[in-house]
Amino acid sequence: MGKANDEEIMLMMGQQQQQNGLIRSIQQQFNAHLIFIDDDIGDPAMYRDVIHCLATCNENDTVNFLINSNGGRTDSIWQIIEAMKGCRGDVCATVIGSAYSAASMLACMAPECYIADSAEFMLHTAHYGSIGTVPNVKGQTDFATKQINRLLDICYAGFLTPKELEELKNGREWWFDADEARERMLKRQIYLLKESKKKAPRKVKE
Repeated sequence: MGKANDEEIMLMMGQQQQQNGLIRSIQQQFNAHLIFIDDDIGDPAMYRDVIHCLATCNENDTVNFLINSNGGRTDSIWQIIEAMKGCRGDVCATVIGSAYSAASMLACMAPECYIADSAEFMLHTAHYGSIGTVPNVKGQTDFATKQINRLLDICYAGFLTPKELEELKNGREWWFDADEARERMLKRQIYLLKESKKKAPRKVKE
């Protein structure tokens, strides 16, 4: 008898696998989504596809935000962050240039963030204006200040020290190169881990 060819060998191997039942092949479908945040962050309506993507991902999907932006509207970032928190897939961000203002919030809120050597972070408080009667303008300004300070606390806790965060709220800008941003992002991850342990329910001793 001559030597069996490659096709016969593969067929024999497949039959053996089926007979002894040691191998089971499971086919899984997954999608890898790239979301480019490489322009000024505009109206919330511009990000309907982003929200839809985050809301409909399954557990095997991945979403990667590619960030190179000067920032923009905080209401748009709010809705992206909320959708990101509810996403069933794995979400990460990659900063490959500028992460200024609202774009830095997105980077800090991603469960994982990869910071390229070209990355630059700039953090500051929001800019806004109000029109109307004096009491109405004061009420709107006070409310907007409270909301933006809450957003700053959520996004930058651990990335900035409490003193730096207070200075940020009072109008100071903070700039970081890639190495500084990596170091601070690590500190933020440690801070968030400690906070999650504090909130975890304690076991009751019997």
